[in-house]
Amino acid sequence: MMRVHSVRPAHRGFTLVELLVVIAIIGVLVALLLPAVQAAREAARRMQCSNHLRQIGLGFQHHHDSHLSLPSGGSGVDVARTLVGGSPAIGTDQAWSWAYQIFPFIEQSALFVEPIDDNVKKATVKMYFCPTRRSPQVWNVMASTTNGMRAQIDYVGCRGSQNNGEDGLVSRAQLASPIITRFQHATDGLSNTLLAGERCWAIDWYRTPGGPESDWYRGGYLSGYTGNSGQTFLCLAGTNVPIPDPRGPFPTTTVPLLMAKSFGSAHPAGINVVLGDGSVRNVSFNVSGAVFLNFADRDDGNAFNPGDLN
Repeated sequence: MMRVHSVRPAHRGFTLVELLVVIAIIGVLVALLLPAVQAAREAARRMQCSNHLRQIGLGFQHHHDSHLSLPSGGSGVDVARTLVGGSPAIGTDQAWSWAYQIFPFIEQSALFVEPIDDNVKKATVKMYFCPTRRSPQVWNVMASTTNGMRAQIDYVGCRGSQNNGEDGLVSRAQLASPIITRFQHATDGLSNTLLAGERCWAIDWYRTPGGPESDWYRGGYLSGYTGNSGQTFLCLAGTNVPIPDPRGPFPTTTVPLLMAKSFGSAHPAGINVVLGDGSVRNVSFNVSGAVFLNFADRDDGNAFNPGDLN
């Protein structure tokens, strides 16, 4: 009996040209998808940053509810924490800044009452870092009088337009005549007054400290007002419009003044801010100087359209 052998068709593989075409198509698809993936990740990071500011705003509000005043911006740099009867002082009686004073209201009560100052200074608070910019950082200050580790911060309070914060929501502490700030002082309306926002920082310095060795520069969330000029990293005036984080390199012995005095952000279109009423919004890098100053001043009586912040 004759056997019939089936003939299987020969399998034909990809030619080199076809393989190159497939690789090219995949490359184009990946190139098209990457910006969308990056945009989605940045949107998530911006939302997380906004939530950090929302929590900071709630910290200010709970402080106001508990102590009938807003936390102050502190009194200086490289100063000891102010204690009264063994407990941390509050408001304008506390030398350390608002970022320390709101600890009991942002689930950091244990750090607020930690008895050793150096332990507080080097303890990072994740909520104080913008995820687009960096992970929590601790830097070493190696100046002659301010040695030690300092946890950093990416957010600042707003002192209005005056050096001592007399027309903003974050005033200077321990003056001859302390400025006690309450929400009712914001006669322009809490929904029209800037409370806190993102600070400007050099891209080169996100994770590696640069600039001068001082607590004014590297002091982290404890540094308050300093000098008669009221210069401080943690309580900025609205006299400069927000700017994108600049890329250096910069001189290691000086801090660019514009960066030291400006709100800023690593986000592509503008900065996140929290208002006196606790709401969070974005302020464009294209905002006019007049509008931003009116936004920072709590009682100037100058009306502006909130849409002008976009």
